[in-house]
Amino acid sequence: MKDKASQGKAAILSQRATLSLLRATSQDSFTPPTSKHLSTLLTAGDVSRATASAAMELLMDRLQSTQSSAVALKCLIAVHYVLKRGSFIMRDQLPYSGGGRNYLNLSKFRDRSSPVCWELSSWVRWYAKHVEQLLWASRIVGFFLGVEAQENSAQG
Repeated sequence: MKDKASQGKAAILSQRATLSLLRATSQDSFTPPTSKHLSTLLTAGDVSRATASAAMELLMDRLQSTQSSAVALKCLIAVHYVLKRGSFIMRDQLPYSGGGRNYLNLSKFRDRSSPVCWELSSWVRWYAKHVEQLLWASRIVGFFLGVEAQENSAQG
């Protein structure tokens, strides 16, 4: 019900990227994010740095504020999708904290709403750690790992 209200508000306000993000990261634990919605999110990185920053801030706010393991997993899929397929501007907006690790801050994530959600919580923590390691390694080597070789050579 919360998702429908948020989606309705975004549709009324004509916030295409917001609406796609909400649909891609819905509460439904049996529906993965669609490539259509993830691609719409990526288009925010094609416009400007400010738009890309706003889209990533929205995604990270959703990830940090949710207590739903389904939403958290879908947000992590979206972050990973941006890391792999987003424009350089979009990837550059990914979370990074200069000194330590745990950029996504999900090491203590727990969804206590059901036994299944409790189990999914361990997947959220594992996947967040995986994405954090990709981010960390990418920052260390100076280019984003897993991105097409010709794109990396053009940037580095």
